[in-house]
Amino acid sequence: MGVPSLLSELGSEARPCFKMTPENATRQNDEGTGSPVDLPGLRSSGVHQSVILVADDEALIRNLVTLLLQQDGHLVLSAANGHEGLELSRRYPGTIELVITDVDMPRLNGTDLCAHLLEERPGIKVLMMSGADTSEIVSQNINLPFLPKPFDGKTLIARVRAILAAPVQTSKHPFE
Repeated sequence: MGVPSLLSELGSEARPCFKMTPENATRQNDEGTGSPVDLPGLRSSGVHQSVILVADDEALIRNLVTLLLQQDGHLVLSAANGHEGLELSRRYPGTIELVITDVDMPRLNGTDLCAHLLEERPGIKVLMMSGADTSEIVSQNINLPFLPKPFDGKTLIARVRAILAAPVQTSKHPFE
């Protein structure tokens, strides 16, 4: 496995890409099969394990984000759309510290998912992501952290760590 990143062009779906370099190539064990190698710079920071809900209708991106977060020591709840994400949240009895969601999804988009989650789980932190033109996101007047696609694993983990480390903001509704 190489260093994961997401590739996309404006107006098309993002797709995962694994770049192989000598430093991160898969090691061969005695049987000649590959064993995964830790991603450079993405080791757990030693903080408690956070629970993160990931909602993205693109399975490859959802799985890649889930893998990166798990390698950083987080427990991940994975949903294929906003409706599924909302149901997972309602069934999960513990605290969910962060939701990472694509903006544009069928059944229930990321903006509406976050509105429901912020109402049902005060204090949950949010990271929106999209491969769409960022002006579309800005036009919706969403005052939430945003990660444009494409992004690489290091950028995702850095943003997640920064958001989790920041204090919860309860004074201003993010959709105003």
